[in-house]
Amino acid sequence: MEIEEIYKELKKVKEPISGEDIVSLGIVSMIMEEDNKVVIFLGLARRTPRSPFEMAVNWAVHARIVKDIVKVLEGKVNFEIIDDMTFQRYYPLEEV
Repeated sequence: MEIEEIYKELKKVKEPISGEDIVSLGIVSMIMEEDNKVVIFLGLARRTPRSPFEMAVNWAVHARIVKDIVKVLEGKVNFEIIDDMTFQRYYPLEEV
């Protein structure tokens, strides 16, 4: 799957509060191919407010976005989802 096709697929993922797609909102900051997989960088940490209540609300929004990306891409391409600021891996989750 080409990177442009991945962007098209990701436009199907909506930000739960606004209903706009995550590509148009700039949440998808970069997609690159690396070692037989695609790495999708999301700007989620930089969009997280500082207050504990707002952080708690945003956590659910972020989790929903990641779940929806997995639904759209799973089985079509080998991929990884990483935050572009903290480099936290959102998917696949590593078992500890």
